Amino acid sequence: MLVWDETDVLAVLEVVPEVEPDGIWHVYSVEKNGVELRISIYQYDGDVRFELFNAESESPMFSMQLLDCSGVRWKNDPAGEYLEFAPAKCFGSRYDGESPIPYGVRVYVKPTINVSLF
Repeated sequence: MLVWDETDVLAVLEVVPEVEPDGIWHVYSVEKNGVELRISIYQYDGDVRFELFNAESESPMFSMQLLDCSGVRWKNDPAGEYLEFAPAKCFGSRYDGESPIPYGVRVYVKPTINVSLF
């Protein structure tokens, strides 16, 4: 199960998600400068899908999925404000929601959309 604070994701992405009635998934969609970022979070399975679309195509120009993501963490440092997503097996036990994430995916939306692996 994914460790996360929905308000952190809302604060960084600044969009209200589409939520499945039973809360099984949340889909956040952010659009800037002709690029759309879609993040689908399946909180009980811990699966997270990242997709980037341009305004002219129905197919994603980038798509990746983290299976059994350990957690999501909000960060604000000199690099900016962003979310860190921890891949599976990143921690020896359950993620506490506060420990640094040694490697994973970072998502920025200010000033532009950026998805990076670290």
